[in-house]
Amino acid sequence: MAGSLVGAKHVWRAAVPPKVKFFFWLALHGRLWTAERRKRHGLQQEVICILCHQQDETTDHLLASCTFTREIWHRLLARAGMQHLGPGHGSCLSVWWQQTRLAVPEILKRGFDSLVLLVCWVVWKERNRRTFDNDASSPAQVFAIICEEAGSWIAAGYQSLAALFAAVS
Repeated sequence: MAGSLVGAKHVWRAAVPPKVKFFFWLALHGRLWTAERRKRHGLQQEVICILCHQQDETTDHLLASCTFTREIWHRLLARAGMQHLGPGHGSCLSVWWQQTRLAVPEILKRGFDSLVLLVCWVVWKERNRRTFDNDASSPAQVFAIICEEAGSWIAAGYQSLAALFAAVS
């Protein structure tokens, strides 16, 4: 299963809190309890994405190809002049991330890795708020949460995010 280890060294080297690294590791291995996975285990009936209500909620859909998530990516990357690097419809998270980081200037790669993990973390938390708390935020509100969280991470010492995020905020 060599393909499942794609990006492993980049996950563990990312300048993010350890719980976010672990979350992203689970995401890359298809171990998040998405609607699709819960249905497979007989824990629920519906598999529709709670963010867009258009596709089945899989890890790749939720964190890369969901229209809700792609709107957030567009907002973030457009501010850095890199909107052309955003994931597309049907993107696989690990493939998109690994291919996109090749197009990012070397000096920004580590910050880009941190940003990918940050966005996925905040999108997952938004999905959980909708699923368990019946509380929904708009893409603009989630974008603001990401900006605020990035500021907190930078203040906590995750400086590689600062170089990329300076262009975003």
